[in-house]
Order: sequence, then C-alpha cells, then structure tokens
Amino acid sequence: MGRTMSALALGAATLAAAVLMDTGPAYAATEQLRLDFDATPTGQVEPGPWTSGCFADVATPGDSGCLAVNAPGSLSRATRPNGTGSSPAVAFPAAGSAVIEVPHAANLNPGSQDFTISALVKLTAGQVTAGANLVQKGVYTTTGSQWKLQADNGVPGCRISGFRAGTWYEVRLNSGISIADKGWTFVQCKRRGTQLTITVGANAPVPYAGDASMDISNTAKVSVGAKGAGLTNNDQFRGELDNVVFSVG
Repeated sequence: MGRTMSALALGAATLAAAVLMDTGPAYAATEQLRLDFDATPTGQVEPGPWTSGCFADVATPGDSGCLAVNAPGSLSRATRPNGTGSSPAVAFPAAGSAVIEVPHAANLNPGSQDFTISALVKLTAGQVTAGANLVQKGVYTTTGSQWKLQADNGVPGCRISGFRAGTWYEVRLNSGISIADKGWTFVQCKRRGTQLTITVGANAPVPYAGDASMDISNTAKVSVGAKGAGLTNNDQFRGELDNVVFSVG
C-alpha cells in the first residue's frame, strides 16, 4: 500500500455540520485507508443484499476491503444526509454476521506514531448490542497489539494495546456518550504523543488520563463491522456505517 491524501485542520466547532455536509473533520495526517462505500461491492448490484464482493480503498487505489458473511448475514445499501442531497452508506445485518476485511499492510500499523480512526455511524436503540466493533486491526491478547473503534452498548470507545519498552499495555477509553437514536454521528479515536482522545459528534474530546504511547504493530487484517464472519463473540455491529478512515501522522 502507498500513502496518498493529506488532510487539513478543521476546528471542533464544525463537527456537527461536517457529518451532514461531507466526511467529518480532517486533521494533518496521511490517510492509509478510506472506505466510502459510494460504489457497490465488485460484481454486485444496488441495493443489495450483498454477500460477496469488495469495496475500493479510496486512500490507496488498487486496495480493497472484501465482504465475508455467515448466513443470514449480508450488507445492503443505506444513505445519509450530505448537504442538500445524500451520500451512499452501508447497513449491517440484523441477524447473522457480516464483516469487511482489508488485508494486512505495514502502513496500517501506526507503530509508535500518531494516528486517527474515524467513521460516521448511525445506530438505533433496537440495534444496540453489548459488543459492536466498528473497525479494528488486531485482537485482544497480552502478547499482541490492537487498535479499535467500537460502539459497545451504543457508546463509542477506543481500545488500543501494544508494547512500550518491552512491557505490554492496554488502554480502554469510553466516551460515555450514547449515539443510539441520535442519527448519523461522527466518531473519532485519536492518539497524539502520549494522549488518546475520543470525540463523538460536536461534543468535546474525552481524554485518557494516562500514557497511551505504545508500539501497535501486528499482521492482522483490518476488520470493519465485526471481528470476523461466524466467530464466537463476534461483536457484530448492527447499524449503518460510512467513511471509515484510518490515518497516520
């Protein structure tokens, strides 16, 4: 994978407007992954349901995230407001499992660098589950590493793990803000130096009180919407999603 787009700074006051107008606020970082879901998965037609095919990675042309499902799981077309019109998005299944998987690449590991994970999310109260993974790379283990954006119980949070000076560390940061029945909401997890923050909509960023510096490097796929198709404790997301972005820097 290569690195492409550079983003411009945008103040926190524009968060709510950005959700409706475009893709959410941008920062001085280089996008390594962006799934905007504007096109159908390869080989599929609108509006779904889709059980196979791949979505193009807009940040790195030629790369893609491919759909894996476990019956009766599928993806289908959703839309979100965007200025005076609407933008394509995707809806995850009410039953079964569906996950979009992006193959491992070195530039999807932030290591010890700054990074940002963000997405536009819509979740109803009826779609809230105890575990709901939005996007992640790696799984929880005391010998590995992970970055993850989630919406467990309808409340966005960040979870990262990795090594600092040979010692394994884990950080869990909960926003404390439910997005259930709030419509489309911008959610962002951001590490800058030792500080980790999570931002939900136009609310002020919630900081982690301790040191979030660590090396996050693994060979796992990036998984969007769940851990994997048909896994036990899959943490399947049941709502709608758009503009999944991972940036480094």
